[in-house]
Amino acid sequence: MISFRYHLVSIVAVFLALAVGIVVGTTALNGPVTTDLRKQVNTLKGERADLAKQVKTLQNQVDNAGQFATTFGSQLVTGTLKDKSVLLIGLPGATTGTQDGIAAELTAAGATITGHLQLAHDYVDQSGASNLSSLVTGSLHPVGLTLPETSDARLLGAATLAYVLLGSGQPTDLKSVLSAFSASHLITSDPKGIEPAKMVVVVGTGTIAKDDYVGAAEVDLVNALQSKGGQVVVAGDTGSALGGGVVALVRSSAAKAAVSTVDNANSAFGQVSTTLALADAANSRVGHYGTAPGADALFPTPSG
Repeated sequence: MISFRYHLVSIVAVFLALAVGIVVGTTALNGPVTTDLRKQVNTLKGERADLAKQVKTLQNQVDNAGQFATTFGSQLVTGTLKDKSVLLIGLPGATTGTQDGIAAELTAAGATITGHLQLAHDYVDQSGASNLSSLVTGSLHPVGLTLPETSDARLLGAATLAYVLLGSGQPTDLKSVLSAFSASHLITSDPKGIEPAKMVVVVGTGTIAKDDYVGAAEVDLVNALQSKGGQVVVAGDTGSALGGGVVALVRSSAAKAAVSTVDNANSAFGQVSTTLALADAANSRVGHYGTAPGADALFPTPSG
């Protein structure tokens, strides 16, 4: 007869065998496993070091390119926009530094800047759409302007601005429209300092959520300027080339075939690219430049 003591001894023997097996197995595997893990860790460390070197090399190249653009940018663009009139339009949030940098390169290229129009946040604020619509369809409406058949304030406002900024209509239309926009807090610029031009640089900034009213309003203005005969370059930072940013919207729409873009215009290099892209636009050449998605090349090829 099997006693309780037999059962107890059997169970203890089983656990002792398991413990001995674990110890023996661990001892046998410890050497190869540890060696393999160490090799993998050393490999990953080496790859990390290589990547760090590559990043440093690329950063040095970017820094050198920026320094080159700062030092020689004006020489690269000299004469490319000689006797051309250019209007600068800042979208809401566009920094003064970026716009001033672009303006400096445009001037170095020989262009005459006819004005700097800065749009206010109210222009792209959906809550003010009804006010904008009433403004442009009322007594302000230039006599020769045929507005699009829509109640969309974005399209109506864009059509009105494009009409007067490109020099269409009567000489007094531009000042009348801009004065009304200023009084309604849709622009922050002094209307007296702005004259029309067929060549336009639109400066944007920052990532905007896809399908957002702000991005749609900005690209509507770009499309209106182009469709009414403007030669347009849209310049922004990397953020503007992502999501619903103005550069991203141009690059992902039919406007891509007619409007050039630059996605690093907050750098000296991008400001030179913007100027060269506008010079290309005067010769019906369109391109998309920078480092963000949708760019065709880092910079335009200088002509001449």
